[in-house]
Amino acid sequence: MLVAGGGVAGVAAAVASARGGAKTALVERFGVLGGLATMGLVSPVGSLHTHREQERYGGILDEIFDELLILSKKYAGGNRDRGASPYIALDDCVSPEILKYVLLEKATRSGVKLMLQTTVISASSEDGMVKSIILSDKSGIKSVTAKVFIDASGDADLAFHAGAEYVYGSEPGVMDALFETGLDTVHDEAEETRKYEGYSSSGEVQPVSSMFFMGGVDTEKSAKFVNQTLKYEDLGIDREEYKKLFYYGWDGFEENGDLIPLPQGRVLWFYSSREGEVIVNMSRATGINGTKAEDVTKGEIIVQKQIIAIADFLIRYVPGFEKAYLINSSNILGVRESRRIIGMKTLKGIDAINCERPPDSVAYGSYSIDIHDPTGRRKAVGGCLKGPCYGIPIGCLISKNLPNLLAAGRCISADHVAHSSTRIEGTCILTGQAAGTLAALAAAKHKTPDKIPAEDVRKRLEADGVVIY
Repeated sequence: MLVAGGGVAGVAAAVASARGGAKTALVERFGVLGGLATMGLVSPVGSLHTHREQERYGGILDEIFDELLILSKKYAGGNRDRGASPYIALDDCVSPEILKYVLLEKATRSGVKLMLQTTVISASSEDGMVKSIILSDKSGIKSVTAKVFIDASGDADLAFHAGAEYVYGSEPGVMDALFETGLDTVHDEAEETRKYEGYSSSGEVQPVSSMFFMGGVDTEKSAKFVNQTLKYEDLGIDREEYKKLFYYGWDGFEENGDLIPLPQGRVLWFYSSREGEVIVNMSRATGINGTKAEDVTKGEIIVQKQIIAIADFLIRYVPGFEKAYLINSSNILGVRESRRIIGMKTLKGIDAINCERPPDSVAYGSYSIDIHDPTGRRKAVGGCLKGPCYGIPIGCLISKNLPNLLAAGRCISADHVAHSSTRIEGTCILTGQAAGTLAALAAAKHKTPDKIPAEDVRKRLEADGVVIY
């Protein structure tokens, strides 16, 4: 078994596969595990439990989070009073440094062979099956074979190289289904009545960003500005003085009518586990294709420059940040959306919103529909689901044309609307465990994953502590 991508989905997949008795290798292009959750500082996990009832999903997701809470208190200064966050629950935020350790321990204890600092550069397929992949590491170039491959790269890199069918960004007409549900509104507008105009074409992707930590923040004082689009007068800013700032006119800081020019058009931060520390999510670069080297470079340049500008803006103008300081910023670009496999089934946005749970579901999600505006600085579009959770059918994890290729995490088979919920880390871990469990069962029975009944996977997941609906 080979898993490509050592983010949270890839680790969950590899651990589940190894625990299921399959000889498992995990390939990761960087030197640490966790991907955007660790190197990208995406500290909010999301979708740890069902919407409304807040029932936990169990399995590897619960294992990781329970260990994180214990170790964060002991080693990461988790001393903040537990309480309500201005935007998400405190329990959804984790220490990236502790998460690195937890994921590494979980993988090594499970017997996963780690191949760090290793990149997938090519793959070959024959007779409708992935046969091998080409890897590059410090020792050179090598070919590796496996019975089942799991793509947890986020960008479906392995699937792309192997010739799997895939989709990039938004599909034609996909927003029409969103309009039918009534969730075609901009988050947190008054009574959520401002309709979203949609996209002019298909192939649109959510913007990229880079998160960073700041300390010395009076969070009580600044909480009322969170997730607010602000006008100059809201912060007592002289428009002409603002135009003299060194970053005025940069990407994301262009003139924005009566609103203060900001990349996301708003102030947005989350509580850290430590007193006076916050995680800032305010950078944005649109039109970046996360699968193209030149675009990734462009995106990195834009958002890395935005970090110092945003920090300056917060310290200069936002109450509560007067004594704040920059602690650290992410080391990899935060790509929300790129390629997704076309699976034997595809999760539709309308099914996620209505919280459909098909009998062949092997993972679940409960995060809101959260489409960050691909075309500008408007707030995210969507809203809360209409039930406790939705199910992700087993076919969403299996490539349509390469049945020994599975996907986990951000690149599973889901449409543009559903993907805005499934991309969340908690759901990625759940799809990872499901994919790894399916792969191990397939290997043990000497079958391709498409020949394994969903009920067999559900029973194994339930035996391993996952809550099955």
